[in-house]
Amino acid sequence: MDSTTPFKFLLTFCLVLLFPTSAWTETESPWHGWRSSLLKDHALSGKIWSVRKKRFVAPEALAGAVAKARIVLVGEVHDNPDHHRLQAWLIEKASLGRKPAVVMEMISQDQAAPLREYLAKPQANAAGLGAALKWEKRGWPDWRIYLPIAETALRLKLPIRAGDIDRSTLMNVSKNGFGVLDTARRASLLLDEPLGTPLEEALLDELYDSHCKLMPRSAMGGMLNVQRLRDAILADSLLGAAGDGSAILIAGNGHVHANRAVPWYLARRAPDAGIATVLLLEADKSARKPEDLIPETPDSQPVADFIWFTPRVDREDPCEQLRKRFGKTR
Repeated sequence: MDSTTPFKFLLTFCLVLLFPTSAWTETESPWHGWRSSLLKDHALSGKIWSVRKKRFVAPEALAGAVAKARIVLVGEVHDNPDHHRLQAWLIEKASLGRKPAVVMEMISQDQAAPLREYLAKPQANAAGLGAALKWEKRGWPDWRIYLPIAETALRLKLPIRAGDIDRSTLMNVSKNGFGVLDTARRASLLLDEPLGTPLEEALLDELYDSHCKLMPRSAMGGMLNVQRLRDAILADSLLGAAGDGSAILIAGNGHVHANRAVPWYLARRAPDAGIATVLLLEADKSARKPEDLIPETPDSQPVADFIWFTPRVDREDPCEQLRKRFGKTR
């Protein structure tokens, strides 16, 4: 035993008191001890695929990439708790030496005032933020699975910002098109600029499939406008929140697709911004290699910079849920 051993023991003991084991492990390696129950032992679960390098990389490589990027976009499957734990880890790694704003799709701009008011309270904490935002009432999964994101942001004193547009505007655009928006606003959001036929068709296909083909593809025009508006607004919110600094977007995977979602607008409005995109995808029994799960793009461009594969949530078939809602059978 050397002379420093008692000091090392005392330091370790103090760290354990200050940082309980569960919290320490949560911060350092959230991919240890998955919360989701299915496919934990899948060949891809926990692995990170660099789309551009076409090989697996270590978490440290991804941490370095997000730390260098001015704007980081991190996707998710909304009800997967592991995705929010990984997002919290990425927020921490992206915050080294800076204070990026955390922009959330789940918080709409009409909630910006309640968000500011709550965060200004001396007793504001992550647990109470969900109630302040009426989280579950607005249709999002249990706030408790989003706690790692809020806890990390508040611990690091990062700004939390609203990302999405208000629902009344979304419904108006869905019904009446982009013409309901102010001309200057529509132009600034690039909504007058077409995606191009291949990308638009791909988005329509995605919307059609995500609604389990229960609605006619011809009826997806309003949804396409809504998706485009949300992507454009999220890009606008990111740029506004970043200012001369940096920002991180937390959003569903569909908004993070590099070829036609939020990055499409960012690339045109701030081509030198320095963007990193990360999709969090659930493993699948039928998939054995990354290409089996990575979405194909009609323009042959990478769908993201990195794909992080995770176990899958044990959930009811969403198409069965939608059939019940629509009163349809197989």
